[in-house]
Amino acid sequence: MRNEGSHLSDDSHRSVLMTSIKPLLMITGFLGAGKTTLLRNLLVQLHQREILADVILNDFTNADIDVATLDGATLASVAPLAAGCACCDSLEELVLLCKAAASGKGDLLLIELNGTADPLALLETFTLLEKRLPLFPRWQVCVIDARRWEEEDALTLLKRRQLETSGFWYLSHGDQLQPEALERIRGSISRFSEHAVASSVDELIGLLQHEINGRQDPSWTPKPIQSTSSLKTAKSSQTHRDPVHALSHRFTGCQFALPESVGLQPMKALIKALPSWVLRAKALVRLHDKPGCRWLFEKVGKESLISPIPSQELLKTPASLMCIGAQLNPDELQQLVTSHLRG
Repeated sequence: MRNEGSHLSDDSHRSVLMTSIKPLLMITGFLGAGKTTLLRNLLVQLHQREILADVILNDFTNADIDVATLDGATLASVAPLAAGCACCDSLEELVLLCKAAASGKGDLLLIELNGTADPLALLETFTLLEKRLPLFPRWQVCVIDARRWEEEDALTLLKRRQLETSGFWYLSHGDQLQPEALERIRGSISRFSEHAVASSVDELIGLLQHEINGRQDPSWTPKPIQSTSSLKTAKSSQTHRDPVHALSHRFTGCQFALPESVGLQPMKALIKALPSWVLRAKALVRLHDKPGCRWLFEKVGKESLISPIPSQELLKTPASLMCIGAQLNPDELQQLVTSHLRG
């Protein structure tokens, strides 16, 4: 695609980008699949190899909650993006964040999309704006929860869109299944998306490290490693009329203020008491008997996290509970918060 306002030839433009072009890895997957856990693992292992990433973390109401779980020492920068559908609600803001990351100190850019996002429109945007966003190669990995892959529901098409636009897939929670079930699931995923490649954390790290180290070679030239065939398998015309994309707009998020410090057992009871129509919940609070940091409590569907996760300090982020679902009842949720944490 030629930029009519540019006075550079394609070759000259390419040589300019060579000095600043960075690889991009976009992490997708449904609510609670383990995207942020994968992101944390990637950041730690990249840091051990003296590679730092800029991070854009997209979530519904308050992306700062997940930002608090990242170790700032393992990354170059992190920017929260609060949006249900980044391609519709906050596309301009996302593009500006990507442009800032492209000229930042990081060696690459990692983007984690929220669990109900449709990646297709974003991939199209990156392609249309590739001369303004020097991010290449552009990879996408879909995190798939092994426990839920075989479930069929009204959102199955959206979950599969997240896979069919990916070049790689990463299976989480596989340790909770028997080997024969795990093998069946792997086969099912491979048959559904033949172009996508199964990957481990080590394999993703190796891919990124190889690309970044290769740029130190004077003869290096950027090459499109990920096939664009994934875009051809998905319906890419008129995204906003796409019924699969419309599924991503069924979800809403709401946030509730919490006491700055709470008891461990009342907090666990609150998370457990959340109704089934809350598909994802995250709470960031201090605990009475564990001073020194904040703690992240989570729930995915009917399952709550066994133990809270210690989080980094975010002084501007108040103690809060965030809930995501297709049919939220804020009044009922507020009553639950009040009844469990009133004292």
